[in-house]
Amino acid sequence: MNSFYTPMLLSFYGFFLITCGIVSVIFIGMKAKTALISGGMSGIISLAIAYLNHEPSTAAMLAALLVPFALLIVFSWRSAKTLFRIFELIPSSAKEELNGKGIAFLIISLMAITSLFVFVLQLIHMVGFLSMSS
Repeated sequence: MNSFYTPMLLSFYGFFLITCGIVSVIFIGMKAKTALISGGMSGIISLAIAYLNHEPSTAAMLAALLVPFALLIVFSWRSAKTLFRIFELIPSSAKEELNGKGIAFLIISLMAITSLFVFVLQLIHMVGFLSMSS
């Protein structure tokens, strides 16, 4: 079992989430400060869990599994909410807001899909780890 797998995966995930928050602000402006805060905080939490997983413990392994799952739920909900807002804006003439919501939808959806992949990879890794332990 590769002891660096989880820390490397969660480090990538953390930096990815932080980058998504920054990219949101670059493309949308300061209206995307929620994306910056959620991406930044989620990324910092993922980086902290990656650090804690250098010395694997049950709590750290469980956190490495639960955090991507929780973020999958949050980002999926936010993505759906943004998509419904886009549908409301399509008939209107609010092109600037529609463009911003479109970019936000894409970034949040990418964060949700990446959370799904990280969760599934962590689940596979944990099942393999548990089967080797018994």
